[in-house]
Amino acid sequence: KGIRDKLYIATKTTPSANTKKDIISDVETSLSKLKTDHIDVIQLHNLTSGERAFIPEVREALLELRKQGKVRFFGVTTHTNQADVLNAIVDDKDRFFDVALVGYNFKSPPEIKEAIARAARAGIGIVAMKTQAGGYKTGAMGSVSPHQAALKWVLQDKNVACAIPGMKDMQMLKE
Repeated sequence: KGIRDKLYIATKTTPSANTKKDIISDVETSLSKLKTDHIDVIQLHNLTSGERAFIPEVREALLELRKQGKVRFFGVTTHTNQADVLNAIVDDKDRFFDVALVGYNFKSPPEIKEAIARAARAGIGIVAMKTQAGGYKTGAMGSVSPHQAALKWVLQDKNVACAIPGMKDMQMLKE
């Protein structure tokens, strides 16, 4: 309360939300629980292929919610077949989605890095998750901790708009 205009809120639909009713219900639930009148980014959660991003009923629900002022931007999240999902939303002639939340770290295969670059060139904002890759130990990095190095690796990629690094404890947060 009192700071809503100073932050952006992103949330997700449930992975099974594939109908207009499901999408609207998920957004209404989020609005109620977050005690806000709008969501900045609503994300179709856990896409394993591009198919779910193209369900007409889902897109109709999202457009209706935007028209009502309840959501501002549309996104997807992916954990599986990430390059395929990213490439599908880039290839969408309607350029429907604004942002993609994707696992990306120094262990990611080249095809994910390439798909991220392609999405960024298409104007799709990339939010990197799972940036720490579980962390690692090494003494060869001087004053930089392994977690700092992992995050720095992600953030040095100009195609990544922002990151949501996982932190397991206060020490990692302080780093």
